[in-house]
This record gives sequence, C-alpha cells and structure tokens, in this order.
Amino acid sequence: MTQSELSINDLMNDVMTQCEQFYYQMGPFSVLTEFEKASIERDIRVKMSHLSELSKGYSHVAMMYLQVALGNQKELSKAFFETLNYLDNATIYSNYASHLNSLGFPKMAVQVLEDYLASTPASMSVIVTLSNLYKGMGAFTKDSKLMETYLKSNVPQENLLQEYLVKHDITPEETEEYFTLVSNYFLAQRIEHYKISRHIEKGHDDKDWITTEFQIEDDLSPDQIHSINLGLSTLLADSDLPKKVAEHFITRIYQV
Repeated sequence: MTQSELSINDLMNDVMTQCEQFYYQMGPFSVLTEFEKASIERDIRVKMSHLSELSKGYSHVAMMYLQVALGNQKELSKAFFETLNYLDNATIYSNYASHLNSLGFPKMAVQVLEDYLASTPASMSVIVTLSNLYKGMGAFTKDSKLMETYLKSNVPQENLLQEYLVKHDITPEETEEYFTLVSNYFLAQRIEHYKISRHIEKGHDDKDWITTEFQIEDDLSPDQIHSINLGLSTLLADSDLPKKVAEHFITRIYQV
C-alpha cells in the first residue's frame, strides 16, 4: 500500500468514526448545544474537503455518513449517486441501504438491494444486509426465499414465525406494518449498543405470541428507558393496526 493510499484510508477512517459518533450524539437524548453541533459538523466538512483532494469517491462516501448523522435522506441519496461515478460495488449499496433503514426508509432500502440483485451477480454483503432488512420488517417469507435462492439454506426460525402468522390469520402486510413501525421507532432513538431477538413465547394459559426484545447496552437512565417504552406504546395505540396484531405481537425494550 502506497503512502497516498495510507493517507486516504487514515483520513477516511477518521471521518467515518467522527460521523458515526455524531450520529449517536444527535439522538433524542442529545446533550449537545447548537454551537457544539455546528462545530462538529464544520470539523467533519473540513476533513472531507481534504479527503476530496485525495479521492473524490471516498469523499462522497464520507458525505453519505455525514448526511445520516444529520438525518437528511435527500442529501444521502445525492451523495450515494455521486459515489457511483467513482465506486460501484456491493459494499456501497449495502451501506446506502443500511443508512436508508436507519433514517426510517426500510422499504426504500429493500428496493435498492432487490434492484441490485436483479441486475448484478449476488454478493454476500448484499444478501446479508437484505436478509437483516427482511427480518426487521417481519418479511419472513421473503427472507426464507432469499436464503434458499442464494445460499441454498433453510431458515427454520423464520419458517416457524411464518407458520405462526398463517395460523393466526395475520397477513404479511399487517406483519410488515407492525415491525416497520417498531423498528423505525427504535432506530430513531439512535441507541448505539443493543441486541435484538425475536421468538415465539408461550404464556401459562397456553396463549402464545411473537415477542421482540431490544436489549439496550447504552448507559441510559430508568426515566429514559421508560420514555422510550411510553413513546412506543403511544405510537402503537395511535396506529391503525388491527386488534389481532396487538394480541399476537409484543415488544419489550429494556436495559441489560
């Protein structure tokens, strides 16, 4: 690796790390003042200007990360298409789709990757990202088909969840609406460290339901955790989801 390549990589890593930190700092529980926010953004843009002198392609990638931190979907998409003038690969598409999802556009993210797979030889990074998006949206049938098509493998957990939905007459559209609402809401909290799990849970009265758990590892106060749960409850109560969805889906958000 040449000295120039090392300089580009070092600067790119620096900018991406700062953008990622900025993304979480700009969340609902942000303690940054407007002056501090402007100062951080200015510092990132100065570094991006230096990066642009070394690599136009990577400077547009960096711009994607900055626009995610700022929550600007339109400018994110603009930076993505600029990037393709210089760098056209699966990683760029996967990053773009992940960023769209984090900004609350999961269906747009899925469309980007489905279009990519329809015209380009399959890439593992794209398949994994698309699979995670399908799971997040509750599109279990699509995820199983994706795995069977590209990896020649079966997804038993997703098959069980799909069988549960059919048994209780819950449509794919209702499932995707619920999980998209929940996922978008949680992502909007900009929690940096967490684990997510989903399983079928049985109660003492033989009733069962699909439980999704978000285990937060960030250092939040009990009041902040309560605020997140209260916000989700309000969101679901105000939604147009049918009663059967509320009876068969449960989401738990707690700190570990």
